[in-house]
Amino acid sequence: MKDDAIARALRLSRRTVQTHISDLSRQLGARTRFQIALLAQERGWLGNPKT
Repeated sequence: MKDDAIARALRLSRRTVQTHISDLSRQLGARTRFQIALLAQERGWLGNPKT
């Protein structure tokens, strides 16, 4: 999702969303949002998808 869509869904400002994404990227050593998602899943941060 784009920052604006995430912000609307979570009722946050776009800048807050950007800050969180930047912080996650730094913590995980990721360069892209896709890498953030992969690494977060590996660490169990996203939970199990429903089947």
